[in-house]
Formats: sequence, structure tokens, C-alpha cells
Amino acid sequence: MNEPLSEGAVPLTGWRHTFSSLAGNRDFTYLFAGNIFFFFGMQMMMILSGWLVIERWDNAAYLGYVMASAAIPMLVLAPIGGVVSDRVDKRKLLLITQCVLVLTSGLVSVLILTGSIQFWHLLLITPVSAVAFSFNIPGRQALVAMLVPRERLMNAISLSTAAMNASRIVAPALAGLLIAPVGIGGAYVVATACYAGSAGATIFLPVSRPRRLREFTFLQDFTGGFQYIRNSSLLMGLLLFATVPMIFAMPYQTLLPVFADHVWHVGSAGLGVAQAASGVGGLIGAIVVANLDAYRRKGTLMLGAALVFGALVILFAMSPWFSLTLGLMAALGFMSMTFTTVNNTVIQMVIPDEVRGRVMSVMMMTFGLMPLGAVPAGIAAQSIGAPPVVAAGAVLFIVSTLGIFVANPSLRTLDRSMEEGRERETARRADPQPALPDAVPLAAPRRAREVV
Repeated sequence: MNEPLSEGAVPLTGWRHTFSSLAGNRDFTYLFAGNIFFFFGMQMMMILSGWLVIERWDNAAYLGYVMASAAIPMLVLAPIGGVVSDRVDKRKLLLITQCVLVLTSGLVSVLILTGSIQFWHLLLITPVSAVAFSFNIPGRQALVAMLVPRERLMNAISLSTAAMNASRIVAPALAGLLIAPVGIGGAYVVATACYAGSAGATIFLPVSRPRRLREFTFLQDFTGGFQYIRNSSLLMGLLLFATVPMIFAMPYQTLLPVFADHVWHVGSAGLGVAQAASGVGGLIGAIVVANLDAYRRKGTLMLGAALVFGALVILFAMSPWFSLTLGLMAALGFMSMTFTTVNNTVIQMVIPDEVRGRVMSVMMMTFGLMPLGAVPAGIAAQSIGAPPVVAAGAVLFIVSTLGIFVANPSLRTLDRSMEEGRERETARRADPQPALPDAVPLAAPRRAREVV
């Protein structure tokens, strides 16, 4: 594994600071390139599957069912994926799961191109893809913190987020525009090729086997990850803060095809443009946050971005004009990425490497809860329309955000906890031997408990 470039090797001024985590770091550069392909494939698949459901079956409830078929496997298997990620070579894990995604998306492509696609096909194939995501994403996220030094971690996470949002600018528009000339099946083929490109970039990553003082059983690792989270009030608060409110807000994305078809009447091309507008805002937000490593009031930044996001979702639901909606989508992308990047950075900073995969898997499991909100939202939208459903969800988002922040005082001590995590990991990485926190899964650091 290549050593990350030392802090003094690259001047962290001007535009170079924005890309400092990539400078001289070959391994993270390959991971970053693979992420771009991965995000392109994922974003195209999201818009294509939604449009496929609306075009073939014209049923908003079906959108919720497809999301649920992805969410349930993620809820069940994400913790197992995190344990596996902490026990095996992460490079090999990413390669295997990436190949599974190529096969599942390729199968859907064939079914569409041959005119054989049925809704039950999606309900069977989507969970298989979700299983691959459950093992792929914890390892992919854990590798970022393992390939990049702590002083550049927020920059690396921001760049990864920027890559995701760059894909949100281009990929949805590309998917929407491809449907007319090559059909939705041809667009699926292009998305499958993106997954294949991600697998190709993964080949060049270094071997990333776990370093441990002693071995734990699979069950000890599984329960230890949950015990570590339970013993840290700060980590529990961050996970809840990132999850519970989003259950109420994220159905606005799931129902975008309904808005495009029945509210704005702009078709698949308009849907792609709306997604792209969100991506533009998200890209700008990620680049801005990439330059805020030294900003100390991250708790205030995270809370403020969340509340503004909720207010923007209400305006989005009430907007009758597509032109106004594009501006709102851009603002939503900016605030959403600001919130999620800061939240993800804080989580990565306060946990040690030995439990990173497991904590990231629990975080992914909480993400799996979000699509479940799309099920009642889709059913309700089929009956009363998408705008009132999205507006009501946004109100619940704001209320739950404030409730969690008030109920958990540790969320107001983020900077102190992040600095402690930075000092701990810097000291441990200077030691060539694995440190005692390999046994950390059984208890969170005492200091972390005392903070709250």
C-alpha cells in the first residue's frame, strides 16, 4: 500500500488544496477513479429503474415496492458485510461484489432488450444487487480512511462526494437522453459498462488485509461492532441524526418520476435534467466542504444544513413550475451534500480502523431504512398525489432533526471528539504494530463516554 504524501510535500493553498488528498497518493487515485465509474452506474440505474416502472406500469406504489426490495436485504446483511470487510482483503471483496453488480444489471438489460421484462423480475433481481451493495459499500468507505491521512480525510470524503455529485449532473441527464435514441435497454447497457469500469479500477488497488493482535470469532466481531456503537453516545447520535430525519425526507427523490410525469409533464429528459440540477448543487457543496477541514463549528454547520434542506423540500413540494424546481433541486443538492459530508467525516474521524468496516456497515444499514419511507409515501402518492406527501414528510424531517439534536448533547461537542480521534489514530499509525484497540469492538473508548 502506498504511503500517503506527507503534509509538507504539496502546498495546500489555492485550488491545489481542493485536491490535496489525491496529490501523490496513487492508491486513493485508483479508488477515486473506481468511485467515479461506480457512481455513474449507480446514478444511471436509479433513474432508469424509476422511469422503467413509470413507463411500463405507471404505478407510483411500484416505485416504493422496488425500493423496499433493495432496503430489506441492506438492513439484514449490511452488518454482516461490515464484519466481513473488517476480516478480509477489502480489494478482493470489492472485486467480487462489483462483478455481481455487472451480472445483475446486465441481466436486466437483456430482459429489457428482449422484451421479456416483468415487474416481478425487478423484485427478484434488485435484492441480489442490494446484497452486493451491502458488502461493497462498507469496504469502499473504509478504504478511504485507510488510504488517506487524517489531516486530509475531510478533503478525501468531500472529493468522493464531489465525484458522486458530478455523476449526478451527467449520469441522469445521459440516462434520460439515451432513452430516446437507444431505448431504456440500451441505456441499461451503458450503466452496466460503468460498473465494469469500476471493477477494472479496483484491480489496481493495493491488498488491504486486516492487521490484528489476535483473532476474534465472527460472532465476536458481529456483536462487538454493535457494542462499540452502543457505548458511544456521540456515534449513536450521529447515526440517528443521519438516518431518522432522512426517512421522512428522501421520498422526494423516489417520487421524482411521478413529479416529472404528472406534475411538470416534462418526461424522461426533464427527469434527467432535474436530477442533474441536484447534482450541480451537490457538486458545488462538496467542493466548498472540501476546503473546510479547519472549520471548527461543524455541529452548527451540520444542523443548519439539515434544517435548510427540510425547508427546501417543502418549497419543492409546493412548486408548480419546472423552472423554479430546477433552482430548488440545485439548492437541495447543495444542502444535502453539505450535511452528509460533514456527518460522514465526523463519524470517520472518531472511530478506529479496526471497527471501521462494521461501523460503516451499520451506517449503511441505517441508509437501508431510508427507502422504507418510500413504501408508504408511494402508496399515499398513488391516492392523494405526490406534492402533499412530500410536504408532510419534510415537516416530519425538521421536527425529528431538532428533536435528536436537543436530546443528544454529544452532538454539540463534535470538534473536541474529532480532535481526540485525530490524535489517537495519528499516534497509532506511527506505531508499526497494531494497537490495543483491536479489542475495541467490545467497548468504546472511555474518553468518548465521558464526553457526554
